[in-house]
Amino acid sequence: MKIALYVHCFFPRHFYGTEAYTFALAKELVGLGHEPVVVSATLSGEPRQTKIIEDSHYEGVRVVSIDKNLFPNRSVRDTYEQPALRHLHERLLRMLQPDVIHICHLISHTTAVLDAARRMRTPVFATLTDFFGFCYNNRLENAQGELCEGPDLARANCIACFLKAVGSRADAQPIARLGGHPALRPSVSRGLARLGEREADPFIISSFAPNDIIVRPRILRAAMEVYREAIAPTLFLKRAYESNGFPAPMRVSHFGVDIDRALKPARLDGDAVRLGFIGQLFPHKGAHLLLDALRACERPNLSLAIWGPHDQDPAYYAGLRRQAEGLPVKFCGILPRTELARALAKLDYLVIPSTWYENSPLILLQALATHTPVIISDVLGMTEFVDDGVNGFHFKRGDQGSLTGILQKIADAPEMASRMSAASSYEKTPTDMARDLLALYAAHDLIALDPPRSMLGPSDLSLAAPIVQGVEGPLKAWLAQNDIAIGACEMEQGGIAPFPPVALMRETSGLHRREDFARHGVDIMRALSAISPAPLNSFRSWLDFGVGVGRLARLFKGYRGSYVGLDVDARMIEWVRSNLPWVHALRTVPRQSLPCAEARFDAVVSVSVFTHMTESDVQFYSGELYRVTRPGAFLMITLHGRRTLERATADPAILELLGVPIEAIERARAALDHGSGFLFIRQAGHLTSSEYDYGVTFVGRKWIDAVWTKWFDIVAYAEGAIHDFQDIVVMRRR
Repeated sequence: MKIALYVHCFFPRHFYGTEAYTFALAKELVGLGHEPVVVSATLSGEPRQTKIIEDSHYEGVRVVSIDKNLFPNRSVRDTYEQPALRHLHERLLRMLQPDVIHICHLISHTTAVLDAARRMRTPVFATLTDFFGFCYNNRLENAQGELCEGPDLARANCIACFLKAVGSRADAQPIARLGGHPALRPSVSRGLARLGEREADPFIISSFAPNDIIVRPRILRAAMEVYREAIAPTLFLKRAYESNGFPAPMRVSHFGVDIDRALKPARLDGDAVRLGFIGQLFPHKGAHLLLDALRACERPNLSLAIWGPHDQDPAYYAGLRRQAEGLPVKFCGILPRTELARALAKLDYLVIPSTWYENSPLILLQALATHTPVIISDVLGMTEFVDDGVNGFHFKRGDQGSLTGILQKIADAPEMASRMSAASSYEKTPTDMARDLLALYAAHDLIALDPPRSMLGPSDLSLAAPIVQGVEGPLKAWLAQNDIAIGACEMEQGGIAPFPPVALMRETSGLHRREDFARHGVDIMRALSAISPAPLNSFRSWLDFGVGVGRLARLFKGYRGSYVGLDVDARMIEWVRSNLPWVHALRTVPRQSLPCAEARFDAVVSVSVFTHMTESDVQFYSGELYRVTRPGAFLMITLHGRRTLERATADPAILELLGVPIEAIERARAALDHGSGFLFIRQAGHLTSSEYDYGVTFVGRKWIDAVWTKWFDIVAYAEGAIHDFQDIVVMRRR
């Protein structure tokens, strides 16, 4: 599929959020067998291109760039509508012949590209990375520095933002300085809004036409009607666009990040707490606020490293250097992408003190992915990802005192950094992000969503050996291949997944032989396949809740979708992470939110997890699974039910396996027959701790129908489906 990704500027000169998103998306689409091309621009004032349209490559991605020096912005209207660009975009689209246009940012291309796409009837989608579509300053911040709800009916608030910006420039004319003065700005804005209502004969003052701002939302909204659907990276941004009349459907798809997710090294610095700031050095990014708070908190065990370019705003940078005098602060320059994970690994906290309304900055997600807790302004586009007091802290936006208090708290409790690091993670990758994009196109019948099969090339998949296809091939043949390999010697097992160490196998399953461990996994996979509403490999985003050492995850070898495995045991997560590369293995913290975004998965499996939880824990994690699944997602969960009780009563070996006395079985039977349908028996297992109760749990249909139906519809229930012992319940997320 040919996909044109339009972005305002691009690597190597421009390398921040939207550019990084576009680049990561393009690389993943190449890897998935598609033909993306990035359409970018050389900005006005930058060195001119040799041709008006230049065609090149950047790290394997095709890049076509137009020269905006030939189309400079001579008015406010030129920043969003430049009819002179329409012919150029039509020419470009005829040259590229894309199947789909995807707008990552409009600002260099304006509505002209949307007009050209409409004329050529090319399907258009968008990723909304900021508030450009309805907000004059792109930041959803009014002239008083507060959260703005969007343009008012007269657009006077937008004109006020314009006056504030032009009036503060060093070269501003006296009339602009006067109009931008905080005391005069409200009345001047209202007056200009009234004067600017004339569109046929627009009022102009000092080359500014207020009508350009007044008509901006209407023109953009009309042009954006060409969008079939758009992606918003946060729920906050989606709701902001919806409340301002966005003309197309929207769905939330969080950004994916590609970074080393290895566990953070143990802290060896005693009481020392290391802070970091990584980003652009502009006033709205708030580095000055962080320096003021660092000085005010008066804690000698805090240090700060600042990464960012010195030449974006030289005057601001010079001011930061003066502010930092006498403080334990190091200015480190630009941080190369290849060094980012290593730099984050050395930090205890990343601070994002932005004074504007950030929208899912990539550095935030990258920090969480490297298990680095974050301290953020309480901006909704960031607080969606940070649980205050768990994987970071929120402070009042722009409030130095609020930030100072948090710095004092972490300085006075250095050990808190390790606890928060264990609770910090972010699992979504650029591959997941690209698959979300393709799923969007598939929903509009523009592509057959079957990327795993296309990855195998043009040959007939039915002729490929099961060992090559893994779980993406016929499941019956793949499981049969594993059955054959189980009995083979180690030298002949190269086609199946590796086995964990005996100690980890025994701890998670009670089994110590590879043959038994592997055969258990095969039996579970067959049972799940038999009851699943759809083929297991047809789900494109799996969550394995309680992955352990991969008894089931091993059999997903070859899977091309997203497979996330969660577990509370750090040793097991580390083994899975090192040996099953198709699994995104993440450690969880007992009784804390799962490290996964909302509406992330379309299938969940949980084997021998809810069989060991208290009732309150089952309810908590049921709510979490509801949160991280998409509407219509399927969940397959194993339980101890009536068949378990029957087996334990009749077979002493089963009773011994459960590790409970016979009178406990009778109590469980009474609970299922006459009580609530739920009984938990605490044990001194390997997971039992002050933070987590571990035991044996029995659950009946009565409890399932009373409790789980709050979140899910019960699709199927199979007694004794696994080894004539555990039940499987299949539920659909509402």
